[in-house]
Amino acid sequence: MSTQLRDVIVQHLRSIGATSAEGAVRRLTVDVEVEGRIEMVTMGLRDGELQCVSSDGRNDGPHVAAALRFIAGTERRDDSSPPRTVASSAGRTREQGPASDLAEALDDLLTAVTRVGVGKAQYAPSVDAALERVTDVAPQPTPPGLGRFIGRLQQEISFGEPRRVARILDGASQLAEALRADVPTGESEQRLGAWLGKRPGSTSKVELLYDRTMIEVGREWLSGTERASVERRYLIDIRSGSIYREDRLRNATASLGPCPRQLRLGLAEVEPGPAPQRIRVLQYEVQPDVPQESWERVQQVASRNFAKVTDGYRQSVQADPSLSEPFALIAPYRVECNGIFKAFDADGRQLLLNRAERRGAVLAFYDLLSEGVQPSWVAGRLTDTGSTLCLTPFALGTRDQAYVRL
Repeated sequence: MSTQLRDVIVQHLRSIGATSAEGAVRRLTVDVEVEGRIEMVTMGLRDGELQCVSSDGRNDGPHVAAALRFIAGTERRDDSSPPRTVASSAGRTREQGPASDLAEALDDLLTAVTRVGVGKAQYAPSVDAALERVTDVAPQPTPPGLGRFIGRLQQEISFGEPRRVARILDGASQLAEALRADVPTGESEQRLGAWLGKRPGSTSKVELLYDRTMIEVGREWLSGTERASVERRYLIDIRSGSIYREDRLRNATASLGPCPRQLRLGLAEVEPGPAPQRIRVLQYEVQPDVPQESWERVQQVASRNFAKVTDGYRQSVQADPSLSEPFALIAPYRVECNGIFKAFDADGRQLLLNRAERRGAVLAFYDLLSEGVQPSWVAGRLTDTGSTLCLTPFALGTRDQAYVRL
């Protein structure tokens, strides 16, 4: 690219990026077709220098050159006919336009990650631009489900986990398909609700719970977008053993009380969606000191069959690859700790300890086991490494201590 052309581009971007009452343009993204291949080209100024990259990872390829000529007004036309007018979007409904934009943005994100590869995606400008576009066209403020998807994707990319990145992107592809559906099915409505929250005209219905007693056994902050980090609280229904999550955005309110605590629910809503299902506590009483008999109920409803735990995890992840983060409450038959923690059920099936997350909690867990502590129950988030199911511990109970928070 010539110096003269570069100067023209820089001057043009500065002029359209000037701050005004209407806003300011900081970055431009265009789709460019060269020799039958379409690439997304992103251009912007950083410290006064022109930065540009195409979705194939190139900074000086034919798509970048074509985009720069277009912005500078030097593109050549094969005829002298005036440009065709763009069809007005006034006829589109407010729901159809944003939904289509978000579906296309998700497609661009999948393409950007696939082309540069997981190993280079963390520092790829094309991936950053694609992620930024997703948040730009999404409902504002960013819905918790979509924010959590972005946080998980960035985390797995930084870990260099191609299999998990592919799984999360598969879920995004399913969302794009649901957004484009002319007549949403019950499954697509549920998926849209999990990602984007309750929408006008949605037929997805919540389940109402009455007169339940739940114990909170753990909570954590989960990454999302810059403004959409989520505090997740894990609640156990001591009558059924069902596990729910209460999500609280930063600076938002939720049910009161520290962890652990007992909640006597008068009324709560449970949203359909990925495991563990999200609960909204509407009427409740808090009991910070959980009675011994309630902890005994926690142990009684804990799962003793690891085959069922594995099957439930597999089904949940297949149904919601991007958002499903199953949580388990188990009562191991025996525990081994020979460098690697292993919990076994009565049939000899095992669960391993996931040492990739919550390192402080894992170390504390190992210290307890090395002291000869045998847990009567363990609660934690489930994940997998290859074909092996793993548990990330949050809390446990022992014969001497009803509750130990990690």
